[in-house]
Amino acid sequence: MAKAPPSPDESWSSTGLARREAISAWSDWAASTIAPIEVEVFDPNAFAARWISHGIGQLRLLHLYAPAQRVTHVGADRLAMRAAPSIQLVHSREGTMQTRMGGRRFDVEPGQFVLLDNTRYYQMEMATEHECIDLMMPQAWLERHLPDPAGLLARPYDAHSGWGAPLGALIETILDTGLDKAPLPRPLIAEQFGSLLALATSAHEVAAALPGAGGHRSQLATRILRRIETSYAEAGLSPETVAAEEGISKRYLQSLLAARGTSFVAELNATRLEHASVMLTDPRLASLPISELAYRTGFLDPGYFTRLFRKRFGITPSQWRGGLPPQS
Repeated sequence: MAKAPPSPDESWSSTGLARREAISAWSDWAASTIAPIEVEVFDPNAFAARWISHGIGQLRLLHLYAPAQRVTHVGADRLAMRAAPSIQLVHSREGTMQTRMGGRRFDVEPGQFVLLDNTRYYQMEMATEHECIDLMMPQAWLERHLPDPAGLLARPYDAHSGWGAPLGALIETILDTGLDKAPLPRPLIAEQFGSLLALATSAHEVAAALPGAGGHRSQLATRILRRIETSYAEAGLSPETVAAEEGISKRYLQSLLAARGTSFVAELNATRLEHASVMLTDPRLASLPISELAYRTGFLDPGYFTRLFRKRFGITPSQWRGGLPPQS
């Protein structure tokens, strides 16, 4: 007899498990997903969590009830990805998500969603128990609906009003009604997600990413940002070298990034500092001098690194390593 295919739906709960066992299972699961993350639970003594996973065509929708915690995705440079690059739609149903990605800090409030790239560093901190949706979408699949999803990353969108409302309604219907008796096959429901996401992120932004001058500029800016993300540790990385690689002038490169609300130096420093903040708390690197960690993230001058770090986080690298909380 042929073996039945695995169910597209799975679930897990900490109910009935010893606290230490539950936290270990939660952390192990987070580290083994398509976009593996590191988890820091703020109050282990009050730990309670559960998740439900739905397969929807090529997509996977996770419905999570989670404790107050910090989750960190360190990016493809430090983790072997278990699947092709994907974009995650993270939607808050309850609880605020303080987010850092690409040098930006912003909050995802209940009723909002954000798009995150699982090949890049990001961190989300939730000060209270929260409920959220995490929709994992292969990048190649998503680009059929959003030609330049990278241009839509790291900005909150409203899922309760305007063109975001139909997308929010689809998510709520799946959560409330389930998929077993859905009127369409799951792959077709996935296509609805793609179409509604294109509407929710606004026709203007999608049009800007279509072929033509605007699309070329957007794709070029995306390549520059990805070059920074993947090569931030190169001490000689500069706008001049990247502009030369792309066959454009430094001035044109700066104008492309200015249209994204950033600059080469700001993006490079922010990326280096984000990675340094993770490395400073990595127990495997605890014996390395801070000057060596600065060098590994592209800073040749430890004093300059310390000044930038303190300006960015409000405390010194040594204090960060020692466990003092960062200043908001």
